[in-house]
Amino acid sequence: MKIAYLVMAHAVDEQLRLLIDRLLADSRSSVYIHMDRKTVDLKWLDSEPRPNLYILRNREIVNWGGFSIVRATQNLLRIAVRDPKNERFVLLSGSCFPLLPAPALGDALLAAPACVAVWGKIDASLSRNEGLGRYVVTKTHPLDVTFINPKRGPLRDRLWNMFKAINNRLPYERRVEVDDLWKGSQFFVFDRALALTCSYPPDELVTTLRHALAPDEIFFTTLFVRRQRETGNRLNVTGPGAHVQGRHFIRKQPPTHRTWRQRIAGTVDLRRLTTNDLAEVLVSDALFTRKCTPDISRAIIKAADARYRDVRNAATRNRIAFGRG
Repeated sequence: MKIAYLVMAHAVDEQLRLLIDRLLADSRSSVYIHMDRKTVDLKWLDSEPRPNLYILRNREIVNWGGFSIVRATQNLLRIAVRDPKNERFVLLSGSCFPLLPAPALGDALLAAPACVAVWGKIDASLSRNEGLGRYVVTKTHPLDVTFINPKRGPLRDRLWNMFKAINNRLPYERRVEVDDLWKGSQFFVFDRALALTCSYPPDELVTTLRHALAPDEIFFTTLFVRRQRETGNRLNVTGPGAHVQGRHFIRKQPPTHRTWRQRIAGTVDLRRLTTNDLAEVLVSDALFTRKCTPDISRAIIKAADARYRDVRNAATRNRIAFGRG
C-alpha cells in the first residue's frame, strides 16, 4: 500500500523543497506536484528528477475561488490513481507541512479512514453569497478571470467586495439544483474509491459548480458526504472556525503587527502560522499544518523528530523492563 501526496503549489521555493524532502523520506510515498501555470520557470523542480516525484505537465492557471482549483486537483488525482498501489490520496498546498516524521505519518494515514472537514449543507432558503448561502452556487462568480481575481492585489480585493455586494442584489439566479450540496475544507484524505469518484465525477455536479464561489470547498465535500451516506458511515460536522480541519491544523487570526503601508495597501493573510502557534499545533490531533514558512517547517522537523525519538526510546525501555520481569 502506498500514499499519494497531491501538492498544489504556486512557487518553486525553499518551503516546497522541505515539504518534498519530508514526504519522500517514506518509501511508501509518491509526491505529485501541480505548479500553477502562472509560475513559468520550474527551476530545480524540473532539473532535479527524483524517484517517486511526479511533476504534472497539463498545468492549469489556478485562481483563488475559481473552478480552476477543482480542475487542477482532478489532474493530480487522475495521474495518481494510475498507480494501483496508491491507497491514500492526500491533498496539500505547497505551504503545508506534516507534523509527524515520515514513517509515523505513513502509518497513521494508512490506518485512518477517508476524511474531510464538513462545515454544513448549502441552505436553499438562505439568500447570501457567503457561508452556506445558496448564492454561493446560484450566482455567477467570475473568479477564474485572472485580472479581476481579488488575490491579485488590494485594489482588486476592494473591487471584488463591491461586486459581491452588487451581485447579491441582482435579480437573477442560475437554474441549478442545490438540495444536496455540502461545504467544507478542500484539504482531504481520500481512499482509492473516493479518488476515482472525484477524478470522474457526475456531469451534473461539474455543471452546477462551474461558476460557484470557491467550488473546491463544495465539490470534494459533496462527493465525500454522498459516499458516507451510501456506505452508512456517520457524518461528523466541523465548524469552519475549528483549528483542526480534517487532518489539517489551521488557525485564523489577525497579525499582531502591521506597518502603516500594510494597513492601507496590503492584503492580510489571517492563516499564516507563527512560532507562537507551534505548541498548540504539535499536541493537536492533526497530521499536517497549513501556511508554513521554511523557518516554521524546520522548527516542526526538530520538535517532531525529538518527540518521535522519545516515544520510541520509552517503548524500547518498556519492552526491556517487561522482558526482565
